[in-house]
Amino acid sequence: MSPKNIIVHLPRRFSKESWGGTESVILNLSVELLRQGYRVMLLTSNLLSTKTSETMQGLEIRRCKGFYPRWGLSTEAKKQLDSRGGNFFSLELFRLLLRIRDIKAIHLHTGGFIGAMGRLVARWRRIPYFISLHGGQLDLPPEQMQQLLAPLQGTFNWGKILEWLFRQDRIYRDANAIFCLAEQERLKLQAQYPDIKVVRLPNGVDYRRFSQADGLRFRSRHGLTQEYLILSVGGFYQQKNQLTLVEAFSRLPRTGNLAQAHLLLFGVVYDPTYVQCLRQRIAELGLDDHVTFICNLDYESPDLADAYAAADLFVLPSRYETFGIVILEAWSAGKPVIAGRVGGIADYGIDGQNLLFADVESPESIAENIQKIASDPELAADLARQGQEYARQNSWEKIAAALIDAYEQKPL
Repeated sequence: MSPKNIIVHLPRRFSKESWGGTESVILNLSVELLRQGYRVMLLTSNLLSTKTSETMQGLEIRRCKGFYPRWGLSTEAKKQLDSRGGNFFSLELFRLLLRIRDIKAIHLHTGGFIGAMGRLVARWRRIPYFISLHGGQLDLPPEQMQQLLAPLQGTFNWGKILEWLFRQDRIYRDANAIFCLAEQERLKLQAQYPDIKVVRLPNGVDYRRFSQADGLRFRSRHGLTQEYLILSVGGFYQQKNQLTLVEAFSRLPRTGNLAQAHLLLFGVVYDPTYVQCLRQRIAELGLDDHVTFICNLDYESPDLADAYAAADLFVLPSRYETFGIVILEAWSAGKPVIAGRVGGIADYGIDGQNLLFADVESPESIAENIQKIASDPELAADLARQGQEYARQNSWEKIAAALIDAYEQKPL
């Protein structure tokens, strides 16, 4: 291994308070790289975190102050940008990147100013850099893009000089390699950047953690000893579409296994107004005693893995998912899954073999698929077995090996 063995990861933000799939990917990949003898550092913004620095499972984390180069941002608009998609500028982060010695490679997990800083430092210092796409940058549905841009309405962009200095438009074009999650995304990127190596690198899963969790412990802790548990894990905002799942749940016949059906909703609260709407609708439907919210749980909490183990069925009603890592977590726990044929899920999900696809805009479709699984133990077992085998074969060790192959190539 080269003495220049530090891998620097650059995500837009990284905080336990707002944990999501991207954070899970970066942490698990970093832990595998540490096991392979690399030193790994993570530099990011201080968005949604009060800790300037910390160590998480051996991963060194530094957070830097900065700002949005926009006039007229309200406090609420800034909160929305902090949570999702804000283009944050940090001179402190740029200076820190310049000072760190013995960098082997820079790995971007975001575009915007932070990604552009990583690109510029890599080119100045003649070291390779790579970028992973976690958020469906090429095919994000228009309504989701409108939601991301909504906080900028009525504001003035005074950061044009910063955009000229930090060439965000060159991030993909100059990279040593681009990693993406879905095959269709890989094909689009390769056509757009024919001179750049584009690699489909699916997400992995901590199979051991989720396959060895204690479901009885969760049921006992939450007083859910006899219920048929339907679990959904995802951030609380409109894209995750829990409201349609609640509507589907209200349509289930209270017979057979579903006589004691109970819905578990896990997730980080990104949109408090959306959670309020969910709770209001649950009350209107008379379901308060049949739905449990668990919000903002620490990703490392045993309660999360135990919830998967306790569940009888996992449902992901998202309108869009770049990959859907929570499906792998449910599969690792040996659970049947219902999801939409959206985003990266279509790359590995096979209807009737390892999951059931539903129309996530239709409560009737979701309810019908829940009834299919709840009334057919053989179908539930077959789906769970096929899904668990897929999860078993996609360890983080395997995914990290592909990254190491890229890191060890000579710079272009």
